Amino acid sequence: MRFFICKQRSKFTKQEPIRFGEWWIWADDDVTLYKGKDYIVLYSGYLIEGSMEDACERWSFDNENGNFFAIKLTKRHYDISIDYFQQHKIFVAHKYGIEISNHIPFMTCNKSDVVSKYLEDVQCLEYSREENSTFYKHIQGWMPRYDYLGDTKRALEEEKWKDLEPLADYIHECMEQHSNLIKSRFKNRFISLSEGIDSALQTQYFLDDPKYMYHVTPAEAGDQAMKYKQLTAKKFSDVSLEVLDLSKGVELLSEHLVDSSNRGVDFLPTFMQLAKLDTKPDIVLYGSNGDEMCLHKLVPYLHYVMQNNRLKQPSLLKLHIKSEIEKRKHFYGASYTVGKHKNAMMYLDEWLDEWFRYDKRPEWDRAKYDMLKGWSPKLYNRNIAVNADVLCTSLYTDRRIFHEIKKTPKKFLLGDALDSPIQKMLLKRHDHEFITSHKDAVQADYQEMRESVFDATFSHDIEQNI
Repeated sequence: MRFFICKQRSKFTKQEPIRFGEWWIWADDDVTLYKGKDYIVLYSGYLIEGSMEDACERWSFDNENGNFFAIKLTKRHYDISIDYFQQHKIFVAHKYGIEISNHIPFMTCNKSDVVSKYLEDVQCLEYSREENSTFYKHIQGWMPRYDYLGDTKRALEEEKWKDLEPLADYIHECMEQHSNLIKSRFKNRFISLSEGIDSALQTQYFLDDPKYMYHVTPAEAGDQAMKYKQLTAKKFSDVSLEVLDLSKGVELLSEHLVDSSNRGVDFLPTFMQLAKLDTKPDIVLYGSNGDEMCLHKLVPYLHYVMQNNRLKQPSLLKLHIKSEIEKRKHFYGASYTVGKHKNAMMYLDEWLDEWFRYDKRPEWDRAKYDMLKGWSPKLYNRNIAVNADVLCTSLYTDRRIFHEIKKTPKKFLLGDALDSPIQKMLLKRHDHEFITSHKDAVQADYQEMRESVFDATFSHDIEQNI
């Protein structure tokens, strides 16, 4: 899916470009070239409904639903579109003349361009310019103009589904249609499987495909995580398990990391699995954005409880929140199966100390922002797509269903939603017994690997690769 666009023919020493107006262009076979009346579009990916060609003709991607990028070129100017869940990265630079690519090693970089050798954790900076920064001052990830927090806020204000059964039916219909489209378009599929509920449900739609699990050692999860992975693997066929030894993490990162803008070093086991395959898959299925769609994340739930009890005095609000979690401590989203917090109440005490220190009123604006951000799309898939040069998608990255559970009655959102009953309802329909008690998490010390990203990628970035 890689491409490079610029206005200087001299930058191409290893590939033969084509010309359109002022532009020189190279793209591999996974990028399609659409020719309009007075413009062209380079694109890759698919739409869940409709066709990419029709969208290219209209040049109207803002409301489309799928997994794609598209670059429109007129004789002199350009425009960029990326799908709603940003399952791709597009980099733009101007210092050495305009350059557009989804592969930093194609772009012009010099040692003097380096402004940092460490990129901050993506979770702190999502949807910000900093989150789309690179090691190089002149190269920036392009940011689409989607209103994620506004979409989440509007969905929470709309009470559309009074009954969960019709909503479950609708989600199943959409997942089935989406999965059938993927099966018809992409014959060689890589299904990432974990012990979590999002992965368990998604995999029901790809039961005949090979499935890939991974484990990390040493990790806070330890043997307990491996136990749940092994129990999960027994419930599916054709499952392989990769174990990442973190003592070799830096060495393996140098071998498998390609995208220097990648902050998610915990994707390394997937990169390793993909590299070992005899044939690169046509598409990777990850269980991403299930947490945010199905609302079984504890922190945004806590913020939601806060927002709906703002009139209470801080001391009474703390007691109310503790009471609500105590009643739901057995829920799937109330805690993690593994990690240093052995139960929901241990984590809750730390969280309450942060937000209600000295019984002061919490910072309501920050709490609301964190709630909306916590239930908005997360940009996981693009890390795999750009590094491994393969489409990476999820049945949860579907605009038809992503915000629908938020449109249930407030009583449900404050009550049973944390236990993900809709997913459990669908798994029961698939006759699948789900056994993992709480949310899964790969918790380990990745800091040394994060600090090694620059060294692992810099020499390749500054080579002449196009």
